[in-house]
Amino acid sequence: MLLGQVFERFVKESPVSVMVRGLLEKALCPQILDELFERSAKTQYTREPLFSTVVNLMSLVVCGVHPSVHAAHQASVEKIGVLVTSVYNKINGIEPSK
Repeated sequence: MLLGQVFERFVKESPVSVMVRGLLEKALCPQILDELFERSAKTQYTREPLFSTVVNLMSLVVCGVHPSVHAAHQASVEKIGVLVTSVYNKINGIEPSK
């Protein structure tokens, strides 16, 4: 493995953070999140932005990387490819579970 020594150093120095990152990457996999959304949504649409995109933006805000959804959107607007209005519409339309 090209990064074997670097990875081993992280495992040795901070094994919990390595495990947590691995778990989060698995749990927050975009395909899994979008499939969950499609199975759960009753009235919400599945067009762009995808649910996984909204989760990614919200995680950046919750973790303090960006101060707001708008700032997170602006930082990755080319990658997201939709207007911030579409992101807010998606957030506002997410159906809470009962």
